[in-house]
Amino acid sequence: MRKELYKELKSWLMLIMLMLAASYGFAQNNIKVTGKVTDSGKAALIGVSVIVKGSNNGTQTNAEGNYTLQAPAGATLVFTYVGFDAQEIKIGSSGVVNVTMAGDKVLDQMVVVGYGSAKKKDLTGGLAVVGKEQLSLVSTPNLMDRLVGQVAGFNITTTNAAPGQDQSLLIRGENSLSANNSPLIVLDNIPYSGSLVDIDPNNVENITVLKDASAVAIYGSRGSNGVILIQTKRGMVGKPQVTYRGQVGVAEPMQRIDVMGPNEFIRFQQDIGRLRENYSGDALDPIAGGIISVSERDNYLKGITNDWQSYIFRRAITTDHQLSISGGTESTKYLASAAALKQDGVVYNSKLTRINITANIDQTFNKWLTIGIGTQFTQRSDGGVQPNIEHAIKQSPYGKYKDASGYYVPEPMEYSLIVNPMRNVNADQDRINRNFFLSGYANILLPVKGLSFRSNYGFNYRSGFTGTYYGRDTFDGREQAGLVGGRATISNNHYNDYTWENILKYERQVGEHRFDATGLFSMQQTKSTGSSQTGEGFVTDETSYFMMNTAARNISNTSSLSETALLSYMGRLNYSFKGKYIATLTGRSDGASVFGINNKYAFFPSAALAWHIGEESFLKNKVNWLNMLKLRLSYGANGNQAITPYRTLDRLYSSVKYIWGDGGTAVNTAYLAGDGVGNPNLKWETTYTGNIGVDFQLFNNRVSGSLDVYRSRTKDLLMTRTVPIMNGYSRIWDNIGETQNQGLELNLNTTNINNKNFKWNTTAIFSFDRDKIIELRGDGLDDINNNWFIGKPLRVFYDYNMIGIWQRGDQYFYTDANGSQREAQTGAAPGSAKLEDVDGNGFINAADRKIIGSRMPRYTASLANRFTYKNFYLSALLTGTFGVWRDDNMANLGSWTFGITNYVHNANYWTPENPGATIVSPGYNNGFGHGFYKKVNYVQVKNITFGYRIPQNIVKKLGVSGIETNLSVNNLYTFSNIRQVLNYDNTWMASYPTARLLMFGLNVNF
Repeated sequence: MRKELYKELKSWLMLIMLMLAASYGFAQNNIKVTGKVTDSGKAALIGVSVIVKGSNNGTQTNAEGNYTLQAPAGATLVFTYVGFDAQEIKIGSSGVVNVTMAGDKVLDQMVVVGYGSAKKKDLTGGLAVVGKEQLSLVSTPNLMDRLVGQVAGFNITTTNAAPGQDQSLLIRGENSLSANNSPLIVLDNIPYSGSLVDIDPNNVENITVLKDASAVAIYGSRGSNGVILIQTKRGMVGKPQVTYRGQVGVAEPMQRIDVMGPNEFIRFQQDIGRLRENYSGDALDPIAGGIISVSERDNYLKGITNDWQSYIFRRAITTDHQLSISGGTESTKYLASAAALKQDGVVYNSKLTRINITANIDQTFNKWLTIGIGTQFTQRSDGGVQPNIEHAIKQSPYGKYKDASGYYVPEPMEYSLIVNPMRNVNADQDRINRNFFLSGYANILLPVKGLSFRSNYGFNYRSGFTGTYYGRDTFDGREQAGLVGGRATISNNHYNDYTWENILKYERQVGEHRFDATGLFSMQQTKSTGSSQTGEGFVTDETSYFMMNTAARNISNTSSLSETALLSYMGRLNYSFKGKYIATLTGRSDGASVFGINNKYAFFPSAALAWHIGEESFLKNKVNWLNMLKLRLSYGANGNQAITPYRTLDRLYSSVKYIWGDGGTAVNTAYLAGDGVGNPNLKWETTYTGNIGVDFQLFNNRVSGSLDVYRSRTKDLLMTRTVPIMNGYSRIWDNIGETQNQGLELNLNTTNINNKNFKWNTTAIFSFDRDKIIELRGDGLDDINNNWFIGKPLRVFYDYNMIGIWQRGDQYFYTDANGSQREAQTGAAPGSAKLEDVDGNGFINAADRKIIGSRMPRYTASLANRFTYKNFYLSALLTGTFGVWRDDNMANLGSWTFGITNYVHNANYWTPENPGATIVSPGYNNGFGHGFYKKVNYVQVKNITFGYRIPQNIVKKLGVSGIETNLSVNNLYTFSNIRQVLNYDNTWMASYPTARLLMFGLNVNF
């Protein structure tokens, strides 16, 4: 035993001696090289590649612009960074190599433009690029939240602010009345139709938003609503780097609805009783009268009140962790990351759990072949039956919350329209979505100079499962009328698509002429299936929704299938003369399966010109404050095929069963519905867009920006047309109508202060968009049923217009042509809404309805400021929406109270004692069924972030290469002319509330 131990120790000693000798020899041949890389303004550059020339040995600069590596004495270092000229510097005896990178990092920045990239100065189309710095301005785990207010003309509306919900995206407003107006999403060069909530923002390198016809023309049929290109991070040359990003935060509703307290609520119910029901005396007493229910009366006597919003709202914790490793050599680059997000919502039972696993590799085999592959897997869970927010807000403070046994009282006010918001929250619900996305490419340099070929392949598989079980401790699953309780629902859906694109590109420079030509062949196919099952009556709640076959009654099954295909050809030519005169010509032909056999294919051309007028002799070197001035002009056509499949085919429905004869068995049947007839002539909806743009840089590049003015016409609108029922059907999809859209976008960047230790940068964005309907069905008539009016905006409020409140002593009658006295407004009385007599005939009828205003904002704006002082940084982002018409929920007293429910605190409603009120009387009977509207403005403090980068001398002692901490708050406050709403992006006051989120972040690089 001792002899064997001696041999083992001897072998270990020999190995250690060999390692020491090797390291000694290495130390003799290599020295430690350090340095810092900055730009011409002495600002540190992060991520600069530093490579020992002729080897794979390299690294990257850290957050301070510093780097360290081992290299042979006298070797040459190669410094490369996007937007700067590469530099080669020989290592001196000191081992310290500091570098100042030269070049215009803005104009020479490479921008992804679709099926390729181009220098920013060579662009002819209208687009905007959002880089890592801008994406880090907001610290939420939702990617689109980080883009709000960052791009002119790009509106992101968070209608549902719950965790895990997608936003509504619009680029330059709406063009279509019935078809989809959402932009095309392209993820790592592959069209992506999945949820953007599945993407981890920490994996995104940059986002490019394509807006005008020339920029989006390369995507043809799917580009009429704009294109969003998302590029995820890839590996870079250098030693392996491990990065940890972590965040922990707490959220609460940004604001609540301030409702009436107990005493104010009783006074309000008394006002309702005397003004609507003509109660008086004891009838208005809370105990002896009937102004509150028996249940409320019991709590009133006991002095028990409930704050219902405190039951449904809560403080919620968010944790977000990501660990990644990246690096590579000249031939192999890699990146892998794993992230875990747990976000509790500010509403009871709302939550999001997300796991992201990402891996990609780029392999260069030789001078002519490079292959890359990237994979992303996401699992997202966000189940849970949430309480009804509206019912919580409108509950009486004296309503009963729970009974003696601890169960939720179904109707706290004994009122079936406003029930206990918590009565189903004990249900079991699991909602799981899985998303696998694969993107791969092969780049081949062909034997002909300047000729290359690239093949892209993408595959996306998504599955979704929802299982819900209402047990006996819920209202929907209760036992009643002798029936066994329990109700279950399960649904499954599966989606997959593949995209295959083949791109041939030729680039040449001949003297002062430069051109590149791109040809594309692309195909895409999608398939979606779904199934669901419901049942009621289960022996036990223990099996939840897992034993659907044991359901006793109301069993139903459904299933579905949908498939689409797209085939495309594209050609693009870019030409540049002297780098000053640039032209782009694009043509794309698309064929889509959703269209009829007569019109499956369409061709979409576009052209764009750019002129670097600042390079002309009459400006260059003569106007000292002008650094760059470029004019852009584009015009082209783009298509929209975003309609539901099978609209060109006749469709039979089978949701009705018939019984033939007494006691017969119900059998399935099929019938042609009123909208079941297809149109084989259905074709592409086409948008023709013109754009004039100016890009500029002034005062030694301290002021830069762009100004774009555009106008678009959309023809052959895809919409439902009403036809005489004598045809056997009443509606059919057709290409009819025309819309127009025009607007202006301004993006301005300024460097206010640029000292060695202190920097201050500002970005201001302003945009407005005006849409209108040019034609509907070719007959010049409006479509009142759909609120579509020729010459007016696409989305409007059309209703009676309230201009005041009727008062005592007002003239309620008018004299008609026969001399008779008639009511000017049916049901008018003191405290009623006074409606506008639009046609001036003296009385109110249906002809007095008018267009109140557009549901789209007049303009939007944002302001971002970034400050840095040594190792500290501070950023703030404000966003504003102005002139958008919304339902005035506070003024619509009838929809609030139903004659029995709670209302807003300090509401200025009419009573005989308060004739100067701004809100109608509680006794007002809205016989015309009109709404109440208000033009709304709101400015949100979207994000404030304060951070600190720990100095390198401290970091090195800890054995890491960089540490950064930050504290941020999202949705701090909203300034607005309305207050009683939970989400300013939603027209309904009781929507899921916007969350104020306080986050602490920690980034560590190893």
